[in-house]
Amino acid sequence: MANFDPAVTKTLKNEGGAKITEDPNDRGGLTKFGISQRAFPDVDIRALTEAKARGLYKSNYWDKVQGDAIANQAIAENLFDTAVNMGAVTTTRLVQMALEISVDGAFGSNTLKAINSANAELFLANFTLAKVARYAHLCNRDKTQNKYLLGWINRALGGVA
Repeated sequence: MANFDPAVTKTLKNEGGAKITEDPNDRGGLTKFGISQRAFPDVDIRALTEAKARGLYKSNYWDKVQGDAIANQAIAENLFDTAVNMGAVTTTRLVQMALEISVDGAFGSNTLKAINSANAELFLANFTLAKVARYAHLCNRDKTQNKYLLGWINRALGGVA
């Protein structure tokens, strides 16, 4: 089964580590370790430690995509990183679309079973395409998000290897 520690280490790097950002076009607002004020309004973002961020990632993202129960480490890392970037429900919907199973946004036993029985390379390719399509949709809907598109696509493609 997949291991959280290497997954969170990669995601913390993708999210910029301890760097504090407050981009007016970033809907998350004040962010550190990829933890945003919008997603966690009760967390003191400026005082956030890496250990606390790891705990938030485990309970709010890794556990929501059942990372511990996913057989393939690369798939688990990819789902987790996407959940951090897009949210667990959106990630689950994209997973279900990529697997061509019923899309309800709930990561249950059927979704887990389909992931664990899927061809990993084919699934990751289809999942990556679904992510890129989602990013394009976001930018088409709100042009202020265009400046993030290349970074999002690079992140999506980086999760395939």
